[in-house]
Amino acid sequence: MLVALRELPVSLLITSFALACAALPAQTASLQPPLTPQNFKSTIDKGVWFVEHFSPYCGHCRAFLPTWEKLVEYSENSGGVQLAQVDCSVNGDLCDANLVKGYPQMNLYRDGEFVERYKGNRDFDLLVEYLAKQVKAPTPPSDPPLPPPPPPPPAQVLNPKGEVTVLNPDTFQATIEQGPAFVKFYAPWCGHCKKLAPIWKQLAQIVQGRVTIGEVNCEAHDKFCTSQGVSGFPTLVYYSPGGGKSEYASGRKLEQLKAFVEKASASYGLFCLAAVRPIQPIQPEEVKAYVTENPVIYLLLHPEGDTHLLDTVARLAAPLLGSPTIYTSASPLLFKTYEIPDSFPWAIVALKDRDPQIPSAMYYGSAAIDSATVDLPDWLLANRLPTSMELMQDTFQTVMNAPHKPLVVIAAVGKETHDKVAERFHDIALRWRAHTAGTGLYAGRSVVFAWMDADKWEKWMKSMYGLRKGGKDVEDVGVVIADHHALQYYDTDQSGGPIKLTSASIFSALEGAASGKISPKNSENFVERLARYLNEKVTTIEAYVMNHPLFTVFMLGLTVVVAYLGLRRCLGDDPLRDREHGYSKSGRLD
Repeated sequence: MLVALRELPVSLLITSFALACAALPAQTASLQPPLTPQNFKSTIDKGVWFVEHFSPYCGHCRAFLPTWEKLVEYSENSGGVQLAQVDCSVNGDLCDANLVKGYPQMNLYRDGEFVERYKGNRDFDLLVEYLAKQVKAPTPPSDPPLPPPPPPPPAQVLNPKGEVTVLNPDTFQATIEQGPAFVKFYAPWCGHCKKLAPIWKQLAQIVQGRVTIGEVNCEAHDKFCTSQGVSGFPTLVYYSPGGGKSEYASGRKLEQLKAFVEKASASYGLFCLAAVRPIQPIQPEEVKAYVTENPVIYLLLHPEGDTHLLDTVARLAAPLLGSPTIYTSASPLLFKTYEIPDSFPWAIVALKDRDPQIPSAMYYGSAAIDSATVDLPDWLLANRLPTSMELMQDTFQTVMNAPHKPLVVIAAVGKETHDKVAERFHDIALRWRAHTAGTGLYAGRSVVFAWMDADKWEKWMKSMYGLRKGGKDVEDVGVVIADHHALQYYDTDQSGGPIKLTSASIFSALEGAASGKISPKNSENFVERLARYLNEKVTTIEAYVMNHPLFTVFMLGLTVVVAYLGLRRCLGDDPLRDREHGYSKSGRLD
């Protein structure tokens, strides 16, 4: 083996060594060893601690290392906040417990309790300023009153020139932290992206001074786009001031984009003189009217005067972009009406399908409001859809690609059957909710009843689900159950017959699909499924290589060595074999 390695090209050995060196740990030498699950809590138990969670294979961590070293020196001399590190490549469970989502991530702890995650720029001066604010110096009682603070500086004007802002990984975070931003992720070769480009410029002019309209070239920054969850082009994402983000999945005409941006931004008062929460107070006697006027509303029941709860829920509701609206009330009557247990100080009630009496879902909140940050945003997104609705271009992505992956009952309607099917579906949806004790869930799966214009979507429905337009009679309307996330569908109930537009047939099919008693059909043909499978495998391999570069280099090097020795064994001369057959020079007969 050593002989074979000596015979390898010098350039190959140098390249392998350089790649290995590129993944050297980003640990700070001047600090104590990184904290572990055994000593983490005991170490940060007293005082203020600023802890960096890093991975030795993270490029951003290595780039940040000089700044962190400088910050360590500063903290040692200032006698204020103490610094420590956690190596997430070794102690992944500890990092998961500390809600670490990326590297490097700095968390602030006070007397052993988590305070917040540092979200600012990783500039040394900004970090020093941040740490200085965490040290509470006692004020002598004899000191005179402090002068009033100077007036705050004027708010920064977003998009001052009305132009599209070109973003890259270095400028992205700082830009979206300044205020609301609507960002287009695109590829130069993408036809849809080229078509959207002039509209995107017009949108930037319309919202000049109010919202940043940005774009990221994913061909030049492919890894960054992948980290943002971009899987196709163009992908449009709205970033809220509170840190939330929502992918825009509706129409791409200028008026549609403008209406979306203004509605999303208005939730945060950016088109008003004063800040406005994306929630509205309501009186008990008004609930029925609001439920009747809106397909879905959320009702937040809270203790009187708890502004911290209201602010927290408003922040966590950012991905909703104001739809549905969250109405609030501290009325004991509503707590009693919806039977909120006394053990829960607050709750959110989801009311839909024009039914103000029976909630479709309930979220019970604890006194520790911060615990809601983990699951409340997902709950709000999972319950935002009405039980029955029309599936159109503007609502397709919201329904079919909803994060909670609902089963969608789809009916193909024509002009003659549109209103009849809408009425029938509304009735079936109410029956389904009654059938499932008001939740609309069966075997953990949510259900949406939707109808589509068969004249407009005939080709798509036929290719995806084999669904054709029926006759003029509502009984002839074709029905399927789509599981769009799995690209599968069901067109029979548990009796084996085609799904009919009746409660009995649809309920049988839904229960069979959710419980696995009915075999699904694929929306893709064999070639499409194979291509998707291979693409997923390539993506998985790419992610593994990025997360384990050192091991990958080692395995590639080992593979090259083994292949080289194998080829040499097969193609090279074997002196021993030659001697055995009488062909060695000393054994020649001539």
